[in-house]
Amino acid sequence: METCRGGCCRGPLLLQLTAPELEAFRAHADRLGVALHVREASGGGGGAIAFDDHAGEHCPMLDGATSACRIYADRPSRCRAFPDRRRPDCILSLRLS
Repeated sequence: METCRGGCCRGPLLLQLTAPELEAFRAHADRLGVALHVREASGGGGGAIAFDDHAGEHCPMLDGATSACRIYADRPSRCRAFPDRRRPDCILSLRLS
């Protein structure tokens, strides 16, 4: 993780969360005192976090000073699956073939 600068957690991105992930994300935000803006999915099926809805235009769980994920051990599945392909701004993705 020392080479990661949180490029995937910055900018005008949308993080889709399942209902259980959204519940856990909210609990983490409450525990950490983080303001959280959620775009609710219709029918109670989770929601999305738009990074540009948050200060600094990054994931609200990203520590802006260190680029570390504050919930890394319990991060959502989409975050766990990243990187899924090579990306020029992601040093970790360069390991993918």
